[in-house]
Amino acid sequence: MVLLSEECARILNCPLKSLREQLFHPKNRVKIVKELLGRKVRTTYEDRNGHIKMFKIGGLSKYGANVTQAYGRLPRPFNISVAAHFYARHRIRLRHPFLHCIIERFPRHMENRYYPLELLEFVEEEQSERSTPSKKLFESVKGRCR
Repeated sequence: MVLLSEECARILNCPLKSLREQLFHPKNRVKIVKELLGRKVRTTYEDRNGHIKMFKIGGLSKYGANVTQAYGRLPRPFNISVAAHFYARHRIRLRHPFLHCIIERFPRHMENRYYPLELLEFVEEEQSERSTPSKKLFESVKGRCR
């Protein structure tokens, strides 16, 4: 599996340590967003229930995980950064807390979710293709049951 942070460093042709500085340039951010928008990723960790989250990339945050607010528009004492949220909720200490976050967007203008670059990896296209025949099989079984 390819980590998202490594893929971004490869696209910008820079080492992972300087990726933060490269992502502050608007042209580089646009280049990354054009390359990654709509691609399917999954988390490298499991939540409390043992599930791995899969979603499509909806955007890239302007600032790093140490500055981006995890809970949207909550006031200051009740809101924490994305890096602090991942430590408090999942006990994951980020190696690169200054890297930007990937945004999972929701329809109907609900609050977005932010995931640090280093905790995401790409989903192989073969796996998503394997899931489509099972959907077709489900539809055929569903049609027979009617």
